[in-house]
Amino acid sequence: MKRIIILLYLSLVAASCRDAVGPAEGDTPGGSYVVWLNGLSGFADAYFIQENTLITNAWSTGQAPNQILSLGNNTFAVLSSLSADIRFFSGENTGTTAGSVILPDGSNPWSFAICDGVGYATLLLTDSVAVFDATSFQITGSIPANSSPSGIACSGQRLFVSHANYPDASSPGGVSVINIDSGELIQWIDTGENTHWLKLQPTGMLHCYSTTYQNDGKISIVNPATLAIEAVIQSGGAPGEGVQSGNFFLSPDGWGSGGIVKYNESGLYSRIDLPVSPANLAISGNTIYATSFAANMIYLLDSATFMVVDSLQAGGEGPQGIIAVDPSN
Repeated sequence: MKRIIILLYLSLVAASCRDAVGPAEGDTPGGSYVVWLNGLSGFADAYFIQENTLITNAWSTGQAPNQILSLGNNTFAVLSSLSADIRFFSGENTGTTAGSVILPDGSNPWSFAICDGVGYATLLLTDSVAVFDATSFQITGSIPANSSPSGIACSGQRLFVSHANYPDASSPGGVSVINIDSGELIQWIDTGENTHWLKLQPTGMLHCYSTTYQNDGKISIVNPATLAIEAVIQSGGAPGEGVQSGNFFLSPDGWGSGGIVKYNESGLYSRIDLPVSPANLAISGNTIYATSFAANMIYLLDSATFMVVDSLQAGGEGPQGIIAVDPSN
């Protein structure tokens, strides 16, 4: 009976979706917005919050987009694994690309980070990190990495690279700490097998997400200055990149046990059950935006109650990474 009630509730929420416009090329409505990539379709959609306007197929991302990052100044970039490129966009207009970094064909880039105008992208199939100029969009170098480089983050003169268990199933996972200037390995941090995502949080701490998809997920909190593991959250499931909400962080577990892992950097955590399966999360104001890969929907949740209050229909298949952008901030 409970399952039937939840399904009826979600069908009512889905029915509330507003009409979408697009594809479009030109000025956007402006104001705060959320933008997400559709992993199976090669396009990004945007929802402009104040105007209640959804623009589908707003930007072409390339094949198999895998990560989206907000870069400040109303700009963002999307890395695509199969087309092996990173495309840069402005939230001021749709349909145009500000520039592209072309990565080695067949390298299967997984994630990227930009620090002080220099970008770094992990190349999963070539065991290396590409270095590029984020202004000219030109490749400027390469750094060797241990097998299956996956997540990446940078802090000061240190580059943090995590390691997956694909394509090298024998990879122990963990995080390599690399000196940016010399490319030399400083230290290896044991954060567990298949540490597939890294995220440098606003607190300055590095959050490392690992899982083998056997309900063994964990989140390691690393101090990038001391390189010490400050806390480990044995969350189970398959936690994804967390977003900060007040004094806590919210990690989607749509690829594992479902719901959200709510945790802090001291190691306390709890699980929040949801009637939807979140792949990635973004927060704007008091609303959580959760992409649902299988449902091709974006669900809006109240950040206090975690109740689903609305939904958006994705313009493509497999919505994944999502960011919230406030151009005035």
